[in-house]
Amino acid sequence: MRPLLPDTNVLVYETVEDSPHHEEASEIMDSAKVIIIPSMVLHEYMWVMIRRLKVPLDFMLEKVDEYLSDRRIRYVVEPPNAVLDALEWLRTSSARNLNDFLILSTAVRLDAILATYDEGLRRLAERMGVEVVP
Repeated sequence: MRPLLPDTNVLVYETVEDSPHHEEASEIMDSAKVIIIPSMVLHEYMWVMIRRLKVPLDFMLEKVDEYLSDRRIRYVVEPPNAVLDALEWLRTSSARNLNDFLILSTAVRLDAILATYDEGLRRLAERMGVEVVP
């Protein structure tokens, strides 16, 4: 079975119980046998949760520890070639989100299924032949 690579929004929706996709995001994460979390995703997740949603730091520490200690989770630093791919794709695309390209390139290089609610990232992934859920 191929690993799941959740985009930042999947982690946020899973965490925030009154979010619009909470149950679905939780089911996606719960059903995965192997979950790849790139450093970019974890960094974005912490930024959104702390800076935008103003969650208490103690809660954030607990949640990040929960992710990192889950035996299904593989925390990865984006491979060097993923960075080069992302920059090359940025050059040839009208999209201007380097973070999304790094996440997508990591999914491609690690043959992962991408989970995202970001429609722009979904379209990019589908054009690249990456399987996307939901």
